[in-house]
Formats: sequence, C-alpha cells, structure tokens
Amino acid sequence: MPLTVFVDANVLVSRCLRDWLVLMALDSEHTAYQMKWSEAVLAEAFYHLRRKRPDAPEQTIERWRRVLDEAFPEAKVTGFDPASVPQPADVNDHHVLAAAYAGEVDILLTADGDADNFQQCLDEVDAGIDVQHPDDFLCMLAERHPQLVRRRFMNQIEYIQGRQQTDEDAAADSSLDSLDAAGAKRFSFLLRTDERFRNWTVETITIRDS
Repeated sequence: MPLTVFVDANVLVSRCLRDWLVLMALDSEHTAYQMKWSEAVLAEAFYHLRRKRPDAPEQTIERWRRVLDEAFPEAKVTGFDPASVPQPADVNDHHVLAAAYAGEVDILLTADGDADNFQQCLDEVDAGIDVQHPDDFLCMLAERHPQLVRRRFMNQIEYIQGRQQTDEDAAADSSLDSLDAAGAKRFSFLLRTDERFRNWTVETITIRDS
C-alpha cells in the first residue's frame, strides 16, 4: 500500500515543493504515495500564495487550484473534529492536526517550526502519524523510489532548459538552487552528489527509448 501523506499549507504554498510533490505523485500514478489535505488547508495555502504573489494573474492561481481538485479527487479530508486531538501550541494549527488524524494518514508533512509539538499532540491520541519536514520526506522518497525521483529531476532539467535556453548543467543547478531556497537542502545535496541522480543524460535516452 502506498503511503498516505497529509500536506500542510506551508508546504503547498511553495511552488518548488508543490511541483515536486504533486508531479511525483502523478508520475507514479499515486502508487508511491497518496496526498491528502483539507479545504481549510487549501484556502490557507492559496490565501498566502496570493499575498506572496500579488502580481500573479488570478487565472494562474486558480489553475493550480483546479489541478489539485481534478488530479486528486479523493485527497480532501472532511468531517474532522478539532476536539479529537490535543490543541497544539499555535491554536491556528489545530485544524491541521485534526484533519490529518481524521484522514488516517501515515505522515503529516509540514514546514512548521512546531513540528515536535505536532508530534507530541498526535502521539497523545496514538494517531500513528509521523510528522515530517518536506526535506526529510523527499530524501526518503529518493531512497525508496530513486527511479521516480530521477525521472522527475530530469523532467525539471528539460523544462528549465527549454524555458531559459541553457545547458543541462546550468538547468540542473537552477532546479537544485530552488530546492535549497525552499528549505529542502538535504534533498538538494543528495541530487547534487549521488550518481544515481547525476547521470541524467544516459537516463534521458533510456526513458525516451522505453
């Protein structure tokens, strides 16, 4: 069975992390992991996205919302009750814990600085949920599904090459710099240094021939 992962708004608001997580889930046809969220999480994510990108056309932001709704029709957790889990240090995060608990997920993915407090609250109700930073989750995926990660990395390189009219090395560096800026520094370092992910030219030929 694939892992089920509840994604917090502070992860979805990052274009870099959102792209990696959403596109790898789709690349694997949801067999590597299944993503979940709540309407409250989506509303918070896109509220902050609009504040972060006030110059972005409305259709650009709405397009991402439609992608999430259409590509992940079973992702939305409903009917959760905040009273089902202890209140975290920040009361505004209570709905996140409650939705993750109601969704019976394996992992709660958050970039929140109170992750240890989240874990403590969930452990108090024996939720069986592991609270992870997206950097840790991406590194775990690289170990469990290296082919999936490598293919997504190469697709990123190809996309950046076409958009920036640059060579493969420069495109790879651009992709990795974005991961660094998004807080996925360990994952970025793994892609920079591990030969499983650095040999993109040979793998590109293999994928196109398969």
